[in-house]
Amino acid sequence: MSNLMALSIQEEDRQRIARELHDTSLQNLAHLIHKIELSSLFIDQDPVRAKLELSVVNKNLREIIEEIRCTIFDLRPMSFDDLGLKAAFERLVSGINEKGNYEIDLSLEEVSCENNLILMSIYRVAKECLINIVKHADADRILFHCECKDNLCLIHIEDNGKGFDPNRPGEDSDKHFGISVIKERIALIGGKIEIDSKIDQGTKIRIEVPIFNK
Repeated sequence: MSNLMALSIQEEDRQRIARELHDTSLQNLAHLIHKIELSSLFIDQDPVRAKLELSVVNKNLREIIEEIRCTIFDLRPMSFDDLGLKAAFERLVSGINEKGNYEIDLSLEEVSCENNLILMSIYRVAKECLINIVKHADADRILFHCECKDNLCLIHIEDNGKGFDPNRPGEDSDKHFGISVIKERIALIGGKIEIDSKIDQGTKIRIEVPIFNK
């Protein structure tokens, strides 16, 4: 796989993170500045209202801190470093289903590999697939299985959403689901990926990545 492809993936990551920070944390912080300015106007005339406004600011600031923590976690998942890939996946799924919108079929085995870059790539691909379900699939059921067998990390992800046509890369579905980036990530670590999706019939993704330890 060419160095150009690796650089392309890195640039895609940078753009994604920049969009996330701009669209969430930065805009929310700008909004809070206006709330703080508004509160300062009420301090003398209506201290009760000023306290209420500042209480809202405090709550929103905590939410923004959590958003930034999630972005940092995406750059370098802390539980991945401390507890392993399984714990990172568990935290990822818990965050995705925080509001209980999905029926989750979850089965995870620990993946041991001395090459952290391989584990990080596996994590990022799985996260991209799951985030795509949340953003685009209109699903209410998600299957996420990860196991190790014969020096392979096997990942199986399914949803019961609206699906798309993976054989038409020129369509918006390819842009929205980031299929090309996912495939490039897997190819860079010597893996294989199969995507089976049909309109109104959901999506199935199967990933195989070789795992070799000394």
